Amino acid sequence: MKVRVLFFAQLQDVFGERERVVEIEDGITMRKFVEPLLRELKGDGWTRFPLRYAVNEKFEDGDTKLCSGDVLALIPPVSGG
Repeated sequence: MKVRVLFFAQLQDVFGERERVVEIEDGITMRKFVEPLLRELKGDGWTRFPLRYAVNEKFEDGDTKLCSGDVLALIPPVSGG
């Protein structure tokens, strides 16, 4: 199964790409899927930040299961002024 992952805001800079297509195991939750992605960042502290998840343009919690063809958006905390 494959999902398309979109990186928003600072995550685009950190990962060095806006999106990637990833092979996933059937029935994996977003939280379990994202954990190894964040480990790629080698201690940049991203595991401390509460990411927002959106699947197919709808906000979901980390326990939502991914399906083949889903588009998963990873959205870091945003501040502004």
